[in-house]
Amino acid sequence: MKLKTFLAAGTLALSGLLGATAAHAVTIWNFSYTGPGVTASGSFTTAGAALTPEAMLSISGVRNGVAITGLVPLGADPDFAYDNEFTVASPNFTDGGIVFSQAGGNPNINVYFFNGAYQDLYIDSFGDPIETAISWAAAPVPEPATALTLLAGLGLLGAAMRKSPAAV
Repeated sequence: MKLKTFLAAGTLALSGLLGATAAHAVTIWNFSYTGPGVTASGSFTTAGAALTPEAMLSISGVRNGVAITGLVPLGADPDFAYDNEFTVASPNFTDGGIVFSQAGGNPNINVYFFNGAYQDLYIDSFGDPIETAISWAAAPVPEPATALTLLAGLGLLGAAMRKSPAAV
């Protein structure tokens, strides 16, 4: 009976750990990046766990104090070659990366990975490209059910271990 309880608790805890990588409707990601004169943070969504490159569905946040208002539809900004795709595997983007819009008529921003570095790029009011090397980070936001399953499984595992007799 104790072995069954131990195995059930272990299975529950493992399902909590693996549940974050299972395919589900939408994954929310937190992101942030910084570079000389630029800082941004916020969240974006993908249709699944982004184990392979997949389209970003939405983005919001702030870049240098200006609201990020959304993704620019593919082909809508001829200044950039982009695909608005993300993958959890490094380097997270293709060469084209993503393009997002900002509030207040500020220029669109292209974030991408090229030649071993992440970049923040926009076209200034004179038509000149302004490119800044950035440090990029993104992580999935755990679903509450996944965290609760993991905690419940670990709790049962601890209780089963506590009740089992000490090995001689």
